[in-house]
Amino acid sequence: MKIAIVAPSCTLSHQAADRLQSLVSERGDCEISIHPQCFLSDGHFAGTDEQRLSALREVMADPAIDAVWFARGGYGSNRIAEASMADLPDAARSKVYLGYSDAGFLHAGLHKAGLNVAWARCPRISCGRAGRQRLPGRSTGW
Repeated sequence: MKIAIVAPSCTLSHQAADRLQSLVSERGDCEISIHPQCFLSDGHFAGTDEQRLSALREVMADPAIDAVWFARGGYGSNRIAEASMADLPDAARSKVYLGYSDAGFLHAGLHKAGLNVAWARCPRISCGRAGRQRLPGRSTGW
């Protein structure tokens, strides 16, 4: 299983990304690809609206990706939610979309469009603090 991580709202820290990569490697049952957009910064967002939308649409269209995991919650996802639903690529329909908190804006639109969504802790929450080693497994255990 290949999971792409994008940040439709706020940035993902390099520390959380490294921790997630390590935990996923230990599990050995999936592969993650952290989109470079996750580390961009525009105010408190992970890049401009256009950069965040472009990264999301890129992984939605990639047929090699099985799931899309939103790096963090945050108000920024509602700013791109409507545009992200326009002319959905065929490959978008075969994925599961994982997220938490304000990713609900995206989840609602994706669900309404007939796509599969799962409420799951974000990588930043799952890996950003000590003692959370089990959470990535819970989030990807679907």
